Amino acid sequence: MMSGDGWRCLWDAKAILGESTVWDARDGCVYWVDIEASAVHWFELESGNQHSWSTPAWVSALAPRSSGGFIASCADGIAHIDPRREIYEPIVHPIPDPTKARLNDGVTDRKGRYWTGSCDTAQWDDSTTAEDKESSLKDFDVRNTGELYRLDQDGSVSTQEQGIVTANGPAFSPDGRTAYVNDSMPLVTWAYDMDEEGALSNRRDFLKFEPEDGYPDGMAVDIEGCIWVAFYESWKLRRFAPDATLLEERQLPVMRGLRPAFGGKDYDRLFLITGSQGYSKERFGREPLAGGLFEILAPPAPGLPTIPFAG
Repeated sequence: MMSGDGWRCLWDAKAILGESTVWDARDGCVYWVDIEASAVHWFELESGNQHSWSTPAWVSALAPRSSGGFIASCADGIAHIDPRREIYEPIVHPIPDPTKARLNDGVTDRKGRYWTGSCDTAQWDDSTTAEDKESSLKDFDVRNTGELYRLDQDGSVSTQEQGIVTANGPAFSPDGRTAYVNDSMPLVTWAYDMDEEGALSNRRDFLKFEPEDGYPDGMAVDIEGCIWVAFYESWKLRRFAPDATLLEERQLPVMRGLRPAFGGKDYDRLFLITGSQGYSKERFGREPLAGGLFEILAPPAPGLPTIPFAG
C-alpha cells in the first residue's frame, strides 16, 4: 500500500475510467465502477480483500438499494444489479435518443431517490484526454444533449434538467434542500433549491472554473455542508464551503480524480477513484498510480451516511 502526503493508495487498480465511488454499510465495502472495462469492483475495508465482476454491459454509476443489491446507471438505462450474485436487470431507459446521449454519474438524495445525469455521446466515443473532449464537443450549444433524471420509489422517472453537456454528481446538502450539479465540460457547478418532493428550482452558478483548474467531476458533501469536488486533469481534490469559498485543496499523485465518497463506520474516511483512460507507458511512468482507489487522509469533517435507494 503506497502512501504520500495526505493520501494512500488502497488498490492500484489501473482503472481506465473509474467512477461512482460509494460506501456500502451492509458489507463494509467501498464499491466503484470502471465504465470502459465494463466492471464493478469492491474493496473490503477491514481485510483489504479486492473483488471484481465483469458486467454484461458497461455500468457508469451505482447506489445501494434498500431491497437488495444496487440501483445503477448503465448501457441499458437504469438497472437493478447485484455484483455478488451477478444480477443485471434493466428497469427503465430514460434517455429519449440513446444515440445522442448516455447515462453518466448517479447518486441517491437524502430521501432515497436516485438521481442520474447523462452526457453527450462524444464524451464516450470520441475522447480520452481533455483536449480530445474539447475538440470533439465543438460548439457546446450543439452538444448539450445531456439531462438530469430522478427515479422515485414507485419506479417513475422524471426529467429535472436539460441542456447539459456532461452531467456529474449530483450532491445534496445535509438538510436535502440544496442540490449541486456539475456540468464538467462548460466548467460550472450549479446549485438548486430542492423541495420535499424532489423538484428543483432557482438554478444559479455556484462555482465556475478555468481549464487550468481541471474539469469538475464527482462530488461528496460532509456534515458541515462543504462540497468536495474531484477534478479531471487537475491533480487536485478541493473542498468548498456552502458559500462557495475554497477551504482546502488536496494535492493528488494522479491527474484524474473522478468521484470522492465518505465511508467507514462513522463516515469519517474519504475515498476517491481515479482514471487512466488513454494512458501510454510513458504517462504511467509519470503517474504510476493512475486509476487507483485512494483514501484521502484526515478530512476535517465526516461525511453523511449513504441513503439506499428506497425502491
